[in-house]
Order: sequence, then structure tokens, then C-alpha cells
Amino acid sequence: MTDPPNPTPDAPWARVDQLFSGEPLPPPVDVVPRVQHLRLLIGVALFLDIVGLLVTVVPGAVVTLWAWLMADSEAARIQAGGYDETAAASVIGIRNVARWAMAFCAVCLLAQAWLLHKGVYNVIWAALVDQITGLWGRLA
Repeated sequence: MTDPPNPTPDAPWARVDQLFSGEPLPPPVDVVPRVQHLRLLIGVALFLDIVGLLVTVVPGAVVTLWAWLMADSEAARIQAGGYDETAAASVIGIRNVARWAMAFCAVCLLAQAWLLHKGVYNVIWAALVDQITGLWGRLA
């Protein structure tokens, strides 16, 4: 009786290595457009937050929340390993700025409520309307 031929010692291990090696790492993602979009969004949000002190901070708060949520979803991609280190640091920085901007929005909203209660906006807007009507009268 003849024994079946012995496979070379490397052959069974090669198949096991292929079985358990998993998929190759995905290619790095170009994250520059995403980071630029996040920077633009947080810039617009901060602008709306500051200008919103004259009228209302709510639109700025909505855009700030949107920027924070987008940066947070990008942070989840960072944890999955889809970003390089410099892009990851940039996104984490933007997320921290968005977090501070959300706190700024909350403080501004409280300040607006207090200023509205004290009647400061009535005085400011009345003076502004007087200035505009005076200017309009001189031009006409």
C-alpha cells in the first residue's frame, strides 16, 4: 500500500494564512476636501454666531451644530483608521473648535435672553432705525 504524497510543509500553512489574513488595508482616502469643507462650515458658523448677537444666535447655533456633527462623524472615521495623522489632528481640532462654539452659542443665547428682558434691544434697534431714517431723509 502506498501512502498519499505528503504536501510540502508550506502548502497547508499558505492556505491558512490566506484564510485568516483578512482583506488588505483600504487605500488612504483623500480627506483634504472634507477638512476644507469642515473649516469653511465652522468659519461660517462662528461668523453667524457673532453677528447673531444683534438679532438672534439661532441660525449660527444650527450651523455650529451641523459642523460639530460632521466633525464627529469624521472622528468616527478616524477611529476606523481611514485618515492619516495630520488630517486626523486637523479634524479633531475642528471638532474641538465646534464644541467651544456650541458653548459660545449657549452663552450668547442666555445673554440675548437677558438683554431682551432688560430692553436693551429696543434701545439699540430704535437708535438704528432713527439713524437709517435720518440718512434716508438726507439722501431723498
